[in-house]
Amino acid sequence: VHAARPHAGQGQVASRMRRLLQGQTSDSDAPAPSEIMLSHKGCGKVQDPYSLRCTPQVHGVTHDTLAFTHNMLETEMNSATDNPIVIEEGVDEHGNPRGDIVSAGNFHGEYPAKAADYVAIAVHELANISERRIERLVDHTKSNLPASLVREGGINSGYMMAHVTAAALTSENKVLVHPASSDSISTSAGKEDHVS
Repeated sequence: VHAARPHAGQGQVASRMRRLLQGQTSDSDAPAPSEIMLSHKGCGKVQDPYSLRCTPQVHGVTHDTLAFTHNMLETEMNSATDNPIVIEEGVDEHGNPRGDIVSAGNFHGEYPAKAADYVAIAVHELANISERRIERLVDHTKSNLPASLVREGGINSGYMMAHVTAAALTSENKVLVHPASSDSISTSAGKEDHVS
């Protein structure tokens, strides 16, 4: 399945999940069906919900996004972002340095701004899909476990508040991941007409 959509992160997550579902904690362990895998044998479900069966795709793109932004930020940290930039071109016949002073745009913060937005969106997706899995776990009609993972409810609310907290934080993330790098407004009499 994952070879048909060969994103690196998706394949890595799928491989990791496969090992876990086969009871392997490392590549050297012999594969054997896990309790989870055995519980699905002949269960009659046509499909699992997206929060379960799309884990390689959602977690995978987060892995790929973090790798992409890591490379972008590593380049940024090893770059000249001064303005103006002094470009040395060697020395002349008298031993004096030759070069140029150039006012350019390397100071523009679009690269780190985009990287920060990409990371925020990627991490939000992990929170979003994780909240859905928490909801499935604490809902006794979906998990076949005790409601809120507590045998005797009432005063003991079990993990209900953990789910409420996860849901609240996920909703808050939706506001926080608005891409700040998408905003720009002209300043300085139009000289700084696209700011980061």
